[in-house]
Amino acid sequence: MYKVRTHAASNAKSKAILGRLLKEADYLELLKLEKVEEVIEYLKRYTHYSEVFSDIGMSIGDHEVVIKKYFFNTYEKLYHFYMDAYRNFFKAMFCRYEVENLKLFIRVLSRNEPLSDLRASLIYSELYSNLNYDQLEKAVNMQDLLDMIGHTIYYEPLVVFLEEDSEHMIFHMEMVLDRCYFSQLRSSIEALKSEDRELMLELLGINVDILNVQWIYRGRQFFDISSEELFNFTLEGGRRYDYKILKELCYMGFDAFRSYILGGDYSDIFQDREYMMERAMERHLFYRLDEYIKSTKLSIALPVVLLFKFEYEMRDLFTLMEGKKYQFENLKDLLIRELGRA
Repeated sequence: MYKVRTHAASNAKSKAILGRLLKEADYLELLKLEKVEEVIEYLKRYTHYSEVFSDIGMSIGDHEVVIKKYFFNTYEKLYHFYMDAYRNFFKAMFCRYEVENLKLFIRVLSRNEPLSDLRASLIYSELYSNLNYDQLEKAVNMQDLLDMIGHTIYYEPLVVFLEEDSEHMIFHMEMVLDRCYFSQLRSSIEALKSEDRELMLELLGINVDILNVQWIYRGRQFFDISSEELFNFTLEGGRRYDYKILKELCYMGFDAFRSYILGGDYSDIFQDREYMMERAMERHLFYRLDEYIKSTKLSIALPVVLLFKFEYEMRDLFTLMEGKKYQFENLKDLLIRELGRA
């Protein structure tokens, strides 16, 4: 009975929104277009984005901000269908955007640029954010920023890196912010009902596995990061790769690491061109989400699947706009959605 009380309304709303997302036919039409303005016009005329576009003269950057805020506001409405632990779970999910805002602040301040120009492009909740953006935009250096978030969970992990040189400071702060987010999310999942908890821990575990593979790969291939530091910044809570396996992956040679991944659940990550690994990882998760839609009834899974699907659609639209602007070749191959897939 709790499933009906807890999930019926949010699942109905999520299903309705999922039904409005772009279809393969929309992507095929968008690929035929030549200009960004034509893409925007198509979205205005034929899709659920019709309600958010008003000015065809906006820049790509402006359109991206409008789409991001539309996405966030749409998803935020689901929060109001829930109570108690489930509301806390949604708050934890939204902390991801809070973390991304902090990363942006850190990068901008490290360049000695003002934060005041960022406000219009930020995505955040007016209702339950942990950050006071009116105050934060007045920060002029990193010490100011940290003082202003001294009451939050972000302060202690960040302050230890304040005295590092700019490049290392940014790197380490961004890594610990990611860990803060996933730690919060996992804690919120642990408080859910057993079936929802099991589903979300599984999905979180897949996401963590994929991010750890990406981190180890990039650290080895591009940045020559030591095995110790690779391991220190891996995320906990993976589905396939526990503490012991992660440590082995961080300390083994690159070829052995690659062979290990190719022999497991995430082999498709390396099947494509490796410079497109991030796209391959997102595509892997995109199609795993369909399994949750088919296999679960009245659970937290559907709103969470909506979050991922909607965000991936948003990213594909940004790829299309950039591709039209700069005339990318093989634009179809850059999308997360695999067109023509059975």
